[in-house]
Amino acid sequence: MGRVLLFDLETTGLSPLSSRVTCVSCKVFGEDSIVSFSGDFEARILEDFAQFVGQQGVSKLVAFNGWSFDVPFLRVRALANKIKLPSIFWVEGVLSDPFHVLARSKKGKQVEFAQLVGVGQDLLFGNGKQCLSWFERGEHDKIKKHCESDIRALDALYSRMVECGYL
Repeated sequence: MGRVLLFDLETTGLSPLSSRVTCVSCKVFGEDSIVSFSGDFEARILEDFAQFVGQQGVSKLVAFNGWSFDVPFLRVRALANKIKLPSIFWVEGVLSDPFHVLARSKKGKQVEFAQLVGVGQDLLFGNGKQCLSWFERGEHDKIKKHCESDIRALDALYSRMVECGYL
């Protein structure tokens, strides 16, 4: 298996036509460090994330609800900002979406699945709805902390799914 990149977005809303990306956190599966890109300038966030991904040599992406939200949102916002995404974001079949595999568009939040596989509440911080008010107050550190806690949750869930042969 090649290098796998887990990633998560935080945004100002649900529509990529009227909202923007405020943070992207990611980690290469099997490595410890989480890398985040956040701030007031969406184009810079997307450009830095795209450059980072391009340097990692990944062959697979993982995002919770990535089919319905993260990848389409990222594509539209990159288009709006004239940012070239690495080709992996345009290749079909390279995205693993734990939500799609486990819930098939039924109920279930990432935090609930993470707790199911043993992630304690103490490792999680805030929620996506809080990110908008944090963004409005310029509290980018809190958005980053939340997004990184989502990556820890996704990492635990993806690890268990790989261990159990789901992916």
